[in-house]
Amino acid sequence: MLRTPCFLLVACCTFSAFAGDLRFEEQELPTKLGVGYAVRVLDMNGDQKLDIAIVDSQRVLWLENPTWKEHIITDEKQTKADNVCFAPTDIDGDGLIDFAIGADWQFNNTRGGATLQWATREGAEQGPWKVFSLPADPTLHRINFADVIGDERPELIVAPLKGRNTDGPEFAENGIRLMALSIPADPEKEPWPQTLITDKLHVAHNFYPTDMNGDGRDDLLVASFEGVTLVEREGDAWKSTLIGAGEQERPYPARGASEVKRGKLADGSDYVATIEPWHGDRVVVYTKPKDAPLRSLWKRHVLDAELKWGHAVWCANMDDDADEELVIGVRDDVGDNTRRGLRIYDPVNAAEGQWRRTVVDPGGVAIEDLTVGDMDGDGRNDVVAVGRQTHNVRIYWNKTQTDR
Repeated sequence: MLRTPCFLLVACCTFSAFAGDLRFEEQELPTKLGVGYAVRVLDMNGDQKLDIAIVDSQRVLWLENPTWKEHIITDEKQTKADNVCFAPTDIDGDGLIDFAIGADWQFNNTRGGATLQWATREGAEQGPWKVFSLPADPTLHRINFADVIGDERPELIVAPLKGRNTDGPEFAENGIRLMALSIPADPEKEPWPQTLITDKLHVAHNFYPTDMNGDGRDDLLVASFEGVTLVEREGDAWKSTLIGAGEQERPYPARGASEVKRGKLADGSDYVATIEPWHGDRVVVYTKPKDAPLRSLWKRHVLDAELKWGHAVWCANMDDDADEELVIGVRDDVGDNTRRGLRIYDPVNAAEGQWRRTVVDPGGVAIEDLTVGDMDGDGRNDVVAVGRQTHNVRIYWNKTQTDR
């Protein structure tokens, strides 16, 4: 039993034989990466199987399930290194998945750099896809498609990491421009209309689109120096509410929150999961106090402080209960006995900050990003992780015993 103040922390055997304990088997895929900046699972070829799409530093590719054959989406001649993010949707209305891609990633350059483009496979079934340029701010870092306008069509939500022309450690001169780009009728030839959502947040490492207020359109949870901010559309305006305080006690730039996802508990309530502070060393969950309004400060629970540079968060059901587990990717080692890799937290009493931790394959992947989906159709969610220093792709097949 590992003991850390303020939360329940139980290290379970990765290959436990007890029903209900999480159990995984890892598979290393043959693909080698420069930096696996981002990964998603989706059906790329219409065969009803989830394939793996990856943003590598100089290419974007997808791996075909179950052979894991590589298919190129863009190569090193089409975008400037480093590619850093992508987002899938059918942009041109041909019934096939397209990708928006952020590239020319320059972490410290708030005055230049960054490109945004979208790629279509039309006429390019056996090679790199056609690429079209879009406008981008310096330090473009995260993108997602979401319907934030409420017109039942996805907009491309674009978030730079730092405000333009800002300097560390506080990067306070300008907030980031969180933008929505609407897809025009002819996305290849027409400009994409831009809507400013907010420019009041600083060092926004990631955001998550989700309908928090039940109005049928996507809201945004944004992890930034401020903490976790809920951004909602009200009429033609935007309302921002701080719901997660973030880490605010350490010197800059160790502030706020870094990653963010929304999870569901068995009683139907939500939790919001983060890594704190920016590029931080704590796994944190927020729960809304009973009967408190959505637009209020939620209760903060530190689940884990035994990590270095947590860099990926996902929420999904990994066993047979009604709770969604919290899936965390850790990028760096604390030491020989506390390794990077995959960790999963199972709610025991979420309102009191009690979760059970399972450590999976310590040291196996320096996880830059991960995603979750049922890769083999057995009804259990599996995990796909991509590495930075380890340059690898692994599937963690879910072998948890259930009551099925």
